[in-house]
Amino acid sequence: MTSTAPAAYAEFEAEVIPGLEAVAIDELRRHSQSRIRQTRPGFLRFWLAGDESTLASLRAVIAIYRIHNFAIPRPKALLGHEHFTRLLGILRAAAKRFGAPPQSMGIAAAGSQTAVMQRLRQETSQALGLPLADDGKGELFLRLARRVDGGGWEALVRATASPLSKRDYRAVDLPGALNATVAYAMTQIERRAERQIVVNLCSGTSTILIEHALAFPGDALLAIDNCPDMIAIGRQHVRRARQSRRIAHLLADARRAPLPAGCANALYADLPFGHHLGTHADNLALYPALLREASRLAMANASFVVLTHEIRLMARALRGSDWRVCSETTINLSGLHPRLFVLRKKTARIGVESDALD
Repeated sequence: MTSTAPAAYAEFEAEVIPGLEAVAIDELRRHSQSRIRQTRPGFLRFWLAGDESTLASLRAVIAIYRIHNFAIPRPKALLGHEHFTRLLGILRAAAKRFGAPPQSMGIAAAGSQTAVMQRLRQETSQALGLPLADDGKGELFLRLARRVDGGGWEALVRATASPLSKRDYRAVDLPGALNATVAYAMTQIERRAERQIVVNLCSGTSTILIEHALAFPGDALLAIDNCPDMIAIGRQHVRRARQSRRIAHLLADARRAPLPAGCANALYADLPFGHHLGTHADNLALYPALLREASRLAMANASFVVLTHEIRLMARALRGSDWRVCSETTINLSGLHPRLFVLRKKTARIGVESDALD
């Protein structure tokens, strides 16, 4: 049965990265006092009273949808006057909550190529005066789904004009660039010290450190990458995120960083998967070298959060290293299944003063 709540509450669905539901639930609990239910991998349901605009600040979810129930046997009934008028009212109300009027719209449903769905799209588009988006979604986006209890259909309207995973600071979106919600999860998945000095090896476009800076304003952050273009894009993103005073960039080989030993108590790496970036042959040498260098840079008991699709290679590289595995989390990224490793430094090394990167 579908759960119910007092009339003052509205029901929502959060779409999240499958495998990272626990991180999203922790964040949602700061907004909703209701029980948060996982209905299937990557989807959470909850109730909210009050201003739903606060949900636009969520960083662990891909998108938020407000749920509206229609007691209809099939979507064709939405074309009837009563239900169609109500649906248009729901969509217009959602559009008014956007920062700017939407420029396009879309409707998705099972059987989306049927004559009924094509007609519903066209009539809704015409009534709202919004063109249908080429990508099928657009800014004003509606999903239709049968209720799990069989008691009608749900209209799920995205609460924002773009997915929450699309960050404003991302001016350049490269193939293989890290999903920002995954980057946020990487900053939340490990127990943290009161103040951290953070080094991001193979930092790419700096998404991880921007998400870290926004979540933890007291830390010192350094991005290291050997590609000048990545450093330039990273700096651009950091400026757009207004974190230039917090995040420094270093053009260097992450396997031989020009930094003193024991200078960091937290490290990150989004390692090349060998798909869009790098090759498996390159990774055979890269992974062990990065683990050794991370160990050299790490203070005693430092953490190292690593994302990789090269699971077997990572397991081999970890054997005999200075790192122990605290946790492994498999996630689903558009059909790829990378794993998120939380590592802890095994052995203590002589440290340096904690202001080495200040």
